[in-house]
Formats: sequence, structure tokens, C-alpha cells
Amino acid sequence: MYGRLMLPELQVLLDENDTAGVKEFCEALYPAVTAEILAELDSQNVWRVLSCCEPQKQAEIFQFLPLPQQIEIVGVISRGPLSKMIEEMAPDDRVDLLSRMDDEHVEELLPLMAQAERSDIRKLLSYPEDSAGAIMTTEYASLPENITVAQALERLRQQAPDSEIISYIYVVDEGRRLQGIVSLRELIFARPARPLSEITNRDVISVRVDDDQEFVAQQMARFDFIAIPVVDHQNQLVGIVTHDDAIDIMQEEATEDTYRLAAVEPLEDSYLSTP
Repeated sequence: MYGRLMLPELQVLLDENDTAGVKEFCEALYPAVTAEILAELDSQNVWRVLSCCEPQKQAEIFQFLPLPQQIEIVGVISRGPLSKMIEEMAPDDRVDLLSRMDDEHVEELLPLMAQAERSDIRKLLSYPEDSAGAIMTTEYASLPENITVAQALERLRQQAPDSEIISYIYVVDEGRRLQGIVSLRELIFARPARPLSEITNRDVISVRVDDDQEFVAQQMARFDFIAIPVVDHQNQLVGIVTHDDAIDIMQEEATEDTYRLAAVEPLEDSYLSTP
């Protein structure tokens, strides 16, 4: 809808090489809306638009494009600008992209990124494709259990800009083992001097890093979570899966179920085949 209505305006700006106008156009719209408009363009022109913006804005828009289109677009971007944009993407989104790119291309990009991002990417890429680890994000808020509410709020202010979700904060011990969860609302209304451990909900539900993605999505739907913590086999907190990724998984599973019912096969083996 938005693509057809607003594409002519964007096309005029591109024809006039109005870089400032294109940047203003992108900044005036919600990233998802801009992505819907860009879906009407070829890869070269999509990058012409994105290159008018700062890397952070590029990433915000790019993440809303369909993954097949993302793959096409990265093929027309030089390594330097591409690495800067990927650095700004959410960890789960950029790993989803990189896991579908050629290994050689990925290895060319990684040295151009900051050490922290490189380490994070390599770690997330190491998890099996259909596991919780492959779709989790490492941008979450966590707090040590042995501090006060006032100290917790101060630490949360520092973490908030780099966290996808701060409505719920995960509480860990010195070994980063998950101890519980506390809501932002509870923190705000608690007495500043009160120990964080006293308001921590210990009855926390988590998933393992190697749990199947479909199980993760089912757990989130069952408990109506906006995010679920992911732990390793030592119960150390390693990430969270957010509701948008859970929705994507459920949609993929629904599509596969539809194919099964229709007896068509985007998969490797036909459901009608016999041994």
C-alpha cells in the first residue's frame, strides 16, 4: 500500500540526486514503512536510498526488508559500508542474514567490524540453525542480585540504549547463572534502599540454548511472553528470544503445515513419497 502511494515521491528525489531529500524522506517515516516502499525498487536503487542515511538508520530500515531481498542487496554493497550497517543491526537479525551469505563473503566482512561484534557474530553463528541460540539476541538487560534497587536503576540506565527490551530485567549471580526476573514497574515502585533480591521473581521460565526454535515459540505463546531468557547447560544467561522472532517461527511452521496439507513440497522429501 505505502509503496505504491509514496514511491513516486521517492523516485523524483532519486532522479534529482537529492541526497538530503532522500535522507529526510527516510527519517520522516517508520522504518517498516520505508522498507515497504523500498521493496518496490531494485537492489541498486535500494542501496542508493540507504546510502543517504547514517548506518544506524540503514540498519533499522534494512532489517524490515524480506530476507531474500536482503541477500540480493548485500551483493551490490561494498565491504566497508556493508560492515558498518551490519554492525548496527540487532544481533539476531544480522546473524540470520550472515548465516545465509557465502562463508567467503562473511569472512571478508568480519575483520572490518569491531572486536565485540566479531566475537558475538561468531558465537551466534556456531549454534545449530533451528536452535534457540541461532535466533536469540545478546542485547538484553541483566543485573547482579546483590545490589539495591537504586543501584539497579542506575545500571539499567546505562544498559537501556543497547537492550532490545527493558520492561523485564534478568537477575544473575556472580557466575551469570540466571536467578530470576524483575519488571521495570517493580523497580520503579520499590524503595531505593531495598535489596534487589527481595523483589526478584525466582519462578522464572527459560529455555536452553540448544532447544528447538518451535519449542521456544510455543513456550512464549503458552505464557504470553514478550521475551524468554536463554541459558546454557550451566544455567548461565546467554541471550533472550523476543516476541518478533517467535512470531516469525510460528509463521514459518504454519506455512510448512499448509504445504503438508496441500501435499506440495518446498522441503527435501515429498510427503506423498513411499519408501
